[in-house]
Amino acid sequence: MKRMRTICVACVVSAFAAHADVVVQQNLVLKYGWNAVYVEVAPTLSPDAVFAHWPVKSVGFYDPASFLATRQFSQTWDSQGLSINAIAMWHRDYPEISQVKSIPAGTVCLVCSTNTEDTAVALVGVPAAPRMTWHITNTNEVYNFIGFSLQEGETVNPGDYLSGFDGNLLKGGFFKLSGRNPDKAPSITEVYSSKTVSDGDVLLVASDVQSDWSGVLHVSPMTGLDFGSDSSKATLTVRNDGEDERTVAVALETSASYGDPELPRAAIHIRDAAVALTNAAWAALGPSGAPVATKRLAAGETWKLEFGIERSLFDTGVKGRKFGALLRVTDEDGGSKMRVNVPLVGETSGGTAANRTWPGGLWVADVAFNRILAPGAAAETETGGTVKLRLPIHVDAHGTVRLLQRVVTAGEVADDGTYTYHLYAGTAKIPTTARQVMRISAVCLPTEIPVVEAAGSVGSLSQPGGIVFAFTVAGDGATSLLRHPLHPRHDGLQWDFKTPAPSGDLFSNYKGDVKPETFSVQNEISFALDLNGGEAAWNPEETKSGRVTWKLTNLMWQGPIALVGDMSIKRVSPQTEIILQ
Repeated sequence: MKRMRTICVACVVSAFAAHADVVVQQNLVLKYGWNAVYVEVAPTLSPDAVFAHWPVKSVGFYDPASFLATRQFSQTWDSQGLSINAIAMWHRDYPEISQVKSIPAGTVCLVCSTNTEDTAVALVGVPAAPRMTWHITNTNEVYNFIGFSLQEGETVNPGDYLSGFDGNLLKGGFFKLSGRNPDKAPSITEVYSSKTVSDGDVLLVASDVQSDWSGVLHVSPMTGLDFGSDSSKATLTVRNDGEDERTVAVALETSASYGDPELPRAAIHIRDAAVALTNAAWAALGPSGAPVATKRLAAGETWKLEFGIERSLFDTGVKGRKFGALLRVTDEDGGSKMRVNVPLVGETSGGTAANRTWPGGLWVADVAFNRILAPGAAAETETGGTVKLRLPIHVDAHGTVRLLQRVVTAGEVADDGTYTYHLYAGTAKIPTTARQVMRISAVCLPTEIPVVEAAGSVGSLSQPGGIVFAFTVAGDGATSLLRHPLHPRHDGLQWDFKTPAPSGDLFSNYKGDVKPETFSVQNEISFALDLNGGEAAWNPEETKSGRVTWKLTNLMWQGPIALVGDMSIKRVSPQTEIILQ
């Protein structure tokens, strides 16, 4: 049995433990002689440190961007016509002519190992999704580099990994670098179709198309998800570029070595963006180990996943501390054995998670009534015009929701110049020393009922079925719409305008379709918001849409009549405290 020599990478491992970015270790085996190695990570150390213990004199790095219209590998090393060098070199003994300052993810390393034994080496760095550039080739002497990103411990037939590629592989052959002379250009050796490859292996193949096909799973963004210092949402897409249906799994791994502080799984939320369109809520992640999401994808289908971060669970008030986790995307049953690693990272904002009170605060709904639902009617009828209203709504810290006739934002200036404002509504008097900032009124609501509390005192504007405010305008009230202020002697009379009508809501007072002024009018204003499952304290939505139904009962003897219209509602203040009296 052939022995394998292991290179000590203590300096690399120590960097892995201390670095704040999300890093992974890619394990590789160098054969005696020429090797082509696919690099899946961007190492955190310099090339001098990475290759200090490798049994190589120099390393060549293939640059895919240099071959946008021509060849990748030629046995004559011909790069004529290229605007930049195809291969950048690092030299151990000649650092002054080394062209490589850092190693990017997605490159191919060309090395000649001088050890006669197999040598295990490691690369530690920030992972990235594979990206391969294919180019048109037409001879046995010019080929494309193809790197393989596989699940740990797995091997695969090259043809299965390349399932779904939209071009013909000329001659159907795969090749690898060969030769053992580090001072001589490598040659190529054919790899038989029954040969399997491992993670990080590189083969060469001719093709009749130019393409950026990167394997059966195309993961984007290539560099992963970055929430920065204040974002709460990010999107990951996985596209099945294979020719067969396959099951794709997304797993998440957290570790203290990935960041400081460690990102708790409970702070991560996820949902399928396509399902979210049908009002699916966010789901917090459970215990580690199991995939966070799995989906069966047809050929060509794209899976769009939304990730959310609940910053209040780890934002400790220290700004700029990094957090991170590793996302692992795998082909579970499609035969390609493909695996993609990308980071999920961000920084603490140093804030106090002010949005935790969401949806608390003052909201203002702009409503446009343009439909009517007549008594007994099965469908709404378009009206000849549109009635526009503005309705203020307040949600306090206890979840009580109130419809306000008016609200005033006012406050005082302290001796140090700071300004503190409060919300005043109902019968509350504004202090004479306060400076008024803004007043919002709903002129259509009766001043006798300045505050209407929602039924059930629910804590969310987006509860299923909407939220309802109910109140009654008395027949003898000053705000009754049925009184005749220009003809006061008609008030409270029967249809003949002579005989006093009994007080109360008595239908015997009717003579025709018009009700007497003695009747009260019951009002129900219902707000039904368009739900998308995205409403949460960690992910506040400040503007939403929906519809409003204003039902009036006791206005017609045939039954209730309702006005219906669309609305846009916006949170204009996060202040959860309100002074009502």
